[in-house]
Amino acid sequence: MSRGDWESLLDRLDDQQDRKAIAASERGLSERVTFTADETRRMVLDDVPALTILRERKGLTQAALATLAGISKTYLNEIEKGKKPGSVDAIRKLAVALGVSMDVLSV
Repeated sequence: MSRGDWESLLDRLDDQQDRKAIAASERGLSERVTFTADETRRMVLDDVPALTILRERKGLTQAALATLAGISKTYLNEIEKGKKPGSVDAIRKLAVALGVSMDVLSV
């Protein structure tokens, strides 16, 4: 097998895992997430991520959400600050902990 074929295979496996993670996070989540005008202003003008808005809406500290999601507080902080994008697995865990679908966290 050539290196190109191997990399193509790995890419397809990653895509398949991503689709499964997204589907799993959306199962049973029928409530549509909306943002208030103030929340939208914060996201647009102040560059506050939806993750932060939803965490604050639930009254959770970063430490509490990190514990619920099973990730480190440092990692969560880096995701919220935009220093790291967050792995699919971490975003899935955060979505489940917040009771939203994964796509909401990419707003």
